[in-house]
Amino acid sequence: MSRLVFLTVAVLTAGRSPQPAATQVLPPIERFQVGQVVIGKPAEDVYEAFPAERRRLVDLGLEGQLSPALEFTFPGTTRTNGVVAELECQRGLMVSRIFVRDPAFRTAKGVGVGSSVGELRAAYRLDSVVSGEGTVGIRVEELSATFEIDQTGPGGDRFWRLRTAETIPASVKIIAVLLTKVGAG
Repeated sequence: MSRLVFLTVAVLTAGRSPQPAATQVLPPIERFQVGQVVIGKPAEDVYEAFPAERRRLVDLGLEGQLSPALEFTFPGTTRTNGVVAELECQRGLMVSRIFVRDPAFRTAKGVGVGSSVGELRAAYRLDSVVSGEGTVGIRVEELSATFEIDQTGPGGDRFWRLRTAETIPASVKIIAVLLTKVGAG
């Protein structure tokens, strides 16, 4: 009997092609936004755009101060702090900056966490090198973004002294993307 059931199932499924798994398309990193997370938008609106299990209010503790932020896990990702919206309260609680740490997110030109400086250089005009609080980044004004670079490799401890992005080796990796409304953030 079990052989008959197996043959019947085999015959019925033989003509069917396997269904591809549904893939979630992530929003691109854009000027001032990643999907529903938008600089200048009220924090409550952004917070409510995500289900409870995909959002979290945190304190980043920047410079030893209370620094409220929202961490989001987008559908199709599992990293809880992959997209972080820093909040300010000057005109109500608003999104002031967005950090992208999840390599699943990319710009329209395919650059994101894990890309090399060479790939960034090939895709965008690099405007300046910025440093602060122990980080070094390459500013791309077209996106109003700073691409934070890995300083752990050879020469990385000297990147903060560099004044032009052309002097940073093409092989250096991007470890985060910071979106800001104005300036280097």
